[in-house]
Amino acid sequence: MSVLGSIPLTSIKTLVAVAVLAVLSLLAGASLLARSAPSRCPGRTRRWLGRAVILLVPTFLIASAGALVFNRSLGLVKTSGDLAKLALSTTVGTTAQSGGEADVNAQSAAASELDATFTKTEDGMLQTTWTGPSSGITQPVFVITPRDYSPNDGKTYAVIELLHGYPGGPDGTMQGAQVQDALNNAIDEGIIPPTIIVGPSLNVDEEAHDCADIEGRPAVYTWVTHDVPAMIRHNFPNTTSHRDAWMIGGFSAGAYCAIWTALRTPETYGAAASLSGYDTQIEGHMTNQGEQYLADNTLSTMLANRTPDGMRIYAMAAGDDAVGGAYTALKMASAVKEPDSVTTDVPPSGGHAGPLWREHIPTMLAWWGSSDRVSRAVGAASTAATAQSSEANASIVPVTTVTHEVRPTAPNGYLTLGLLIAGVLVSLVVAWTVAPRWQLRRHDDEREQADHADHQHRARHRAQRSGLFSSVPRPALRALGYLARLTSLGAATVSAALLIGIAANMVGGFYTSWSSIAQSFMDGLR
Repeated sequence: MSVLGSIPLTSIKTLVAVAVLAVLSLLAGASLLARSAPSRCPGRTRRWLGRAVILLVPTFLIASAGALVFNRSLGLVKTSGDLAKLALSTTVGTTAQSGGEADVNAQSAAASELDATFTKTEDGMLQTTWTGPSSGITQPVFVITPRDYSPNDGKTYAVIELLHGYPGGPDGTMQGAQVQDALNNAIDEGIIPPTIIVGPSLNVDEEAHDCADIEGRPAVYTWVTHDVPAMIRHNFPNTTSHRDAWMIGGFSAGAYCAIWTALRTPETYGAAASLSGYDTQIEGHMTNQGEQYLADNTLSTMLANRTPDGMRIYAMAAGDDAVGGAYTALKMASAVKEPDSVTTDVPPSGGHAGPLWREHIPTMLAWWGSSDRVSRAVGAASTAATAQSSEANASIVPVTTVTHEVRPTAPNGYLTLGLLIAGVLVSLVVAWTVAPRWQLRRHDDEREQADHADHQHRARHRAQRSGLFSSVPRPALRALGYLARLTSLGAATVSAALLIGIAANMVGGFYTSWSSIAQSFMDGLR
């Protein structure tokens, strides 16, 4: 990988470097603005080009710094190379219909093929990069164990497999959602039995995620449902293989895959959790299999058509989620047939963002532990009563209808967008037309320089200041002019960067409250 492609986008050093460059560009721009005045730069083309560069460079750097902060909060894109791949896959994409699902022969692997060496990360997770013997996929797998875990502690552990969204990775997603703290707290409080959490990477190539084994593509389904569980049971021998104590969950695109996978693999998973998931796949090559394939693989349709076997599903999404997660939860609840069950949890707000998922990880765990099927499967003391009476479980908000209402002053509100556009236009006009002329000079300075013949033309274009500034020392006047230009330039570039961020947020439907933005921003600075 080239140097440019290996720049870490989740590093605080990268963020600091970009922030410093943004500040330096503002400081330099405030000085250069004065040189773009007609008196010093008579050519209109040169003058306009110079001002454009002065405005665009800090705007780009400020917007980049902001993007890095939010990227750090969930570790969505790791390197500049990953960003380039993401941009390329989004721009180019693949629309042609492919060959459908592949028939992968998943066979039992030898013990040596299941061996994996785990190392502890700075955040206390266990990490390995391992090759699945059936899928052939080589990807990182992260494991979160309880703080007192030991393979020889005499306990039997349940397993939760968590699938990240797109873009994203298992480590960043689980760190951002504070899964480790939620797991330890739930175990300590007797809400769930002893449990480990597994996060396999789904970034098997440069394309968007698939859930299925698609012809000509890496066998993601086999990786998630066969290779990873077999590796976990081999390297963590005190984990159970009982379906009632295995749950698969996910976030966003990973949420769709989690439910889809559980419905396709009931022998492995007895429960599934969707955090802001979709009813129909909207990403990856599964979308290129034709309308009938998409219809058959719509979650609510799969639930309605399957033979019920007691599958438990937790479906959470905010009512103001622009991608329709709340409607997905209601559709699944309407389609399910007993003894299968769907528990809907639809808070009125929260958008499609990390703070919402972090808040509902404890709820998901409490819901899971509220059934004695889990504790019985691992031979642990019952957790049902404790989980059912917990604050996290009590926070579940079941609804029968969803009203998607956007507050005008919310980050995704049109009033917010309109005010930002107006602010950008006003600040840009000031920075473009007025600020370059803010060169405060005294009359005696003008008279001294007017002795030169060619200065007579320039003097007509300079701001004349008298009276109030007649007694102000010359260095102070220059400083005042510089500060005025710096303020104007800062207002224009910061407001433009904010507009870019708000517009991107509206398109993606991520944040719907200023508090969630502030929370993610502070997380990204840590």
